[in-house]
Amino acid sequence: MVCAYRAGSLSARVTPPEYGASGRDDAEARLAVAAERLHGRTGVRFVTRAARSAAAALHEVAEEADAELVVVGSSHRGALRRILPGTTAAQVLSAAPCAVAVAPIGFSENRPGRIQSVGAGFDGGPESAGALQRAARLAVEQRAVLRAFAVVEPVERTFGWAGDWIYPEYVADAVATMREELAAARGALHEAPRRVTEEVLEGDPATELVRVSEQVDVLVLGSRGYGPVGRLVVGSVAARVATAAACPLVLCPRAGE
Repeated sequence: MVCAYRAGSLSARVTPPEYGASGRDDAEARLAVAAERLHGRTGVRFVTRAARSAAAALHEVAEEADAELVVVGSSHRGALRRILPGTTAAQVLSAAPCAVAVAPIGFSENRPGRIQSVGAGFDGGPESAGALQRAARLAVEQRAVLRAFAVVEPVERTFGWAGDWIYPEYVADAVATMREELAAARGALHEAPRRVTEEVLEGDPATELVRVSEQVDVLVLGSRGYGPVGRLVVGSVAARVATAAACPLVLCPRAGE
């Protein structure tokens, strides 16, 4: 568990020596409160870190610990059971060295007794396949149902006086192809839960995945398909889902070969 504090200004010449000590003392006091809320749970390491920002501190500690996951909370503002990334959460999501989980507002008071269903978004790319693998591992560990979702976005074409037209043949072919790719990805799972369901939805991907977040206990998505390997690069769909998801959201970094 990490609590960051500012060690001082960019220039040490204008920073009183007690400034850093005061920030560290405050961080340690906050971690002491967190320890009390954990009710003596063992195996927890408490770390204070001086950094330019909380996000920078979390990235540093995650890299040092070779962490698999960084967990942050939403902003305190916004609708209950919705994710609203504040400054820290938004910065952590940018180029994180591992997967990042964001809890929705009010999760501590409304969390389920245990994880019963794990959702995974799939778009046919290697990043989403990696996210599906992680979701499957979580489902196995929690003895939960794995629900894999793919979304096919209808393509509209404008023909002047004829208005917009959605090609039904294209949608049908795209749905069929996505079902095949989703089935293949399921067959390639290293760990398969006892129960796995697959659903191909039609519509705007971000909108549909937000709806999915209301049906599962946790939703796992992959990183954008380009950017540094091993870093979290949030694409437009994941970014939109991250502002409206109703359940905890886990975003996975780009996988290597």
